[in-house]
Amino acid sequence: MAAPNFPQIRPTTRRFKMGDIPSTTYTSLSGAVFRRAYGNKKTGYTLDLTFENISDTREFRFESGTTNDILNHYEEVNGTFETFAIYNTTFVGIGEDVKNRIKSPSNVKWRYAKPPEVKSVQSDISTVTVSLVGEIQA
Repeated sequence: MAAPNFPQIRPTTRRFKMGDIPSTTYTSLSGAVFRRAYGNKKTGYTLDLTFENISDTREFRFESGTTNDILNHYEEVNGTFETFAIYNTTFVGIGEDVKNRIKSPSNVKWRYAKPPEVKSVQSDISTVTVSLVGEIQA
């Protein structure tokens, strides 16, 4: 069974870091440097999402999703274990060229790098920070 997609909530801020080709650098005793690549596809993409001032429950829902939606999703994908896809809602407001870099290659799936962080702002309003890692799925 496929893991559910990340909730359709538009983040307030996004921080994206491109992946890199897996490699190791060796330095010999003479000082010569040798690099060894272990593939030709980038891995290790990171995407940090912040959802400021979203409702905790559906009862006071102002946006397209709630703090509970994010926490429930984290539980549904078994924490940091399973991978999932991200809806286009996450990328609203990003230029097409940057959005295409984040979503390419198409076989990148996301997983939680760590549990979501919730900061209570006031009664039933929170700021949630989510850190994701992009991985190529075989």
